[in-house]
Amino acid sequence: MIFLNILVVFAGTFIGSFLLQFVVMLLGVAVYILIEKRIANLPKYWRQVILVSFLSLSSFGFTLLWQETRASTIRDIQMIARFMHWGLFNLFVAFLVLGVGRIAYWGKKTHQFRYGIVEILVALVTAMISANGISDNPDTFTRVATIAGCVYIVSRGLENMAKYGEENQTKAQEPRR
Repeated sequence: MIFLNILVVFAGTFIGSFLLQFVVMLLGVAVYILIEKRIANLPKYWRQVILVSFLSLSSFGFTLLWQETRASTIRDIQMIARFMHWGLFNLFVAFLVLGVGRIAYWGKKTHQFRYGIVEILVALVTAMISANGISDNPDTFTRVATIAGCVYIVSRGLENMAKYGEENQTKAQEPRR
């Protein structure tokens, strides 16, 4: 009987909290609609960046500011950070990867053939570094998985180089006006 009472209280609390969060998220959608009207004249890329930023920051903010979930969310983040041995440096590297990835994406769009060559070179260097000491290292699986990832990167580099060749061939065959 006590278990049933605890279950009812837990379910009631969960459903109430869920409904309240749902209402707040609906308000967030209304705020986004107002923001979207203000940014309608921006290029599509910036509208997407603003949407993703708004959704990410608002959901993270709601979670941290919400009285019922704040302590458990912070505790969960700390537990994951301790388990993964994450620190401020790891967070910095994650955001650095996002920034460099964006620059690499721009490079791929503007210089696809060169980007393919760089992909292949990075994959080869990474494979050589990973293969160094593969037989006497207890972390052999990680090194083999990294080498398998390098194979994928080489295939993507070759694909980028081929796409560049196809695009140039198509442009050369089009009649000039």
